[in-house]
Parts: sequence; structure tokens; C-alpha cells
Amino acid sequence: MGETLGEAARHVRHAVLAGLRGLGVSRSIGASAWRRRRLLILCYHGVSLQDEHQCDPELFVTPEFLRRRFEILRNSGYVVLPLGEAVRNLRRGTLPSRSVVLTFDDGFYNFFVAAAPLLEEFGYPATNYVSSYYCVHQRPILGLTLRYVLWRARQQKLAPGVLPGQDAAVDLQDPKQREKLVAYLFDEARVLSDDSEAQLAWLGAVATRLGVDLKNIVHKRLFHLMTEIEIADLARRGFDIQLHTHRHRTPRDKTAFCNEVLENRRILEKSSGRPASHFCYSSGDVDPVFLPWLRELGVETATTTFNGLAMANHDPLLLPRYIDTMAQSEIMFESWLSGAGAMLSRREV
Repeated sequence: MGETLGEAARHVRHAVLAGLRGLGVSRSIGASAWRRRRLLILCYHGVSLQDEHQCDPELFVTPEFLRRRFEILRNSGYVVLPLGEAVRNLRRGTLPSRSVVLTFDDGFYNFFVAAAPLLEEFGYPATNYVSSYYCVHQRPILGLTLRYVLWRARQQKLAPGVLPGQDAAVDLQDPKQREKLVAYLFDEARVLSDDSEAQLAWLGAVATRLGVDLKNIVHKRLFHLMTEIEIADLARRGFDIQLHTHRHRTPRDKTAFCNEVLENRRILEKSSGRPASHFCYSSGDVDPVFLPWLRELGVETATTTFNGLAMANHDPLLLPRYIDTMAQSEIMFESWLSGAGAMLSRREV
């Protein structure tokens, strides 16, 4: 089967970027006044503690992958700044050359045990946008854990009725069939509402039927968020803890939206002992209606999942980032550091 137009375009873009790097053009762009007027905000999510990156490479990176990224930053002379300081300098026109910000979304426990020690080793500041519900209610995130359980059982072909409500055969080796079953089972689990014991018991029953050890997943906290005590420890060590809504949702009702942010802020400020005035849109869900509400709440900046370099004329509540995943090659990563990747992106203006 021939490659798609999208795949062909990616190959061409990669070849162009490799050529620019080989000729030294990327390095020149990185040192230019053009790049100095732009801030690269990098976005990561989870850091794999086991094999989560194999299940979901868009969400999880390995510690080795992250270390290599940090080595590239250090060896290429990039300046990693705290988020608030970087955005203020951007707007004043006083950014250092090759400025970068590191952000991590969601508040996974794996940040505490895998990412934070690496950041400290390299001396890099970072912002962690934390959704607080699963910090207070310490149990695995249902949807992510369910997806992982079915992925661990991916060699199986399920006859009808193996799982609750499953009325047709499912080949778990087929990612589309597996994801369809995940969505169906997740909807089934949602009727349990916020009854944590019932949800965990249901998840345990599913895992048992598939021969997957849920106790090990829970014990290793593969899909847990940090506790309030762990957040407090990170804050004492200088990490920036910021807003990501309480339940990782962005309702269109103003009262509900503001309550999400206010409860999130209350818990994070209590844990960290520091102001929480920077925000990240949950699941990249951005709506113009949110902007005046965030301003009323005293939010200074908000980051999106739109790829791009931040500029002084950007609305501070619509800051772009570069979403770095294990699917991104070093050439692509380096091109975004220098700005060459942004130049080839449709979002660069």
C-alpha cells in the first residue's frame, strides 16, 4: 500500500529540515533576532514507569527519551526559563537568545518520581499543570487504566460476553476494535458515578476476566496523579504548580467553569503554598467564551495545544506550545527549538 499524501508531506518536511540542519541554517535561525522575539513552550504529559509509552506514545515518553531531549537543550545552548518570567520577558522584548519553557500537563505521579529528578539534575525549571480531583481522591484514572488493561490483553480474541455488556466478538489485536470496546466499557463504568470503590471493583472484574494484574498497576501508581503531599514537596523544591481545572473538564456554563478553576486553585495553593495564576486548557479544549472568564479569575496566562512559537502580540490566554512526543524525531525537535520547524508550520505568522 502506498503512502498517503500526509505521510509524503511529512517525509518531505523531514528531509528539508535535515538539509537545513546539515547546512547550518537551523543553527543560524536559532541565533537570530527573529528567534529571540519568540518563545518555545514545550509540552509533555506522562513519563513512563513501565511500558505505558508502548500503549500510548502520544501521552507518555520514557525517562531515556526525556533525558536525551534535555541533553539537546543543554548541548545546543538553549536557555530554559520559568513560565511566568519567560512570558513577561517575551512581552517586554527582553527574552534571552534561544529561550525555552518546559511544561507538563495533568500532574501524574510519574512526574514526581521520574521527571522531577531529571529536571533537578539538569537544573531546569518546569511548570506542572495539575488537575486536582485525582490528587485528592487517590485512585487510578479510569479511562487511562481501562485502555491500558485492554492493551495488556491485546493478544486475545474475545468471544461475545467475556466482558460486561460485550455482545459481539472483539479482536483486541485490532487497535480500532480495542478502542471501540474501551469507549463502550468506559460509558458503562460512568453509571457508577463517583463511587470510587464501585469503579475500582468494576475495573478489577474486567482485568480479572482478561488475566491482567490490576493490583500491580495500582501498586505502581502507573495512572495515579500526585498526592497533595507530593505537590507540596515539589513546590518546596522550586517546581511551579499551576491550574488545569479540578476534574479535567471545561464546561461552557460560566458558573461551572469558574467553579472548576476556583476549586483547582484552592487545592493547589493550599498544597503548594504559592499563587496559581497560570492555566492550561484541559484536553486542549479552547473556546473564546473562556477568555473573559479566565481574566475575571485573575489568570495571567493560558497555554493551548496549538503548535507554534509564542510571540509578544499573542493573547496571553492563547499561548501556543510544541507538543513533544516519542513520535517526534530529533531532527523535528531540534527544528522547533531553532524555529525552523515553526517557519515551515502553517501556524507561524
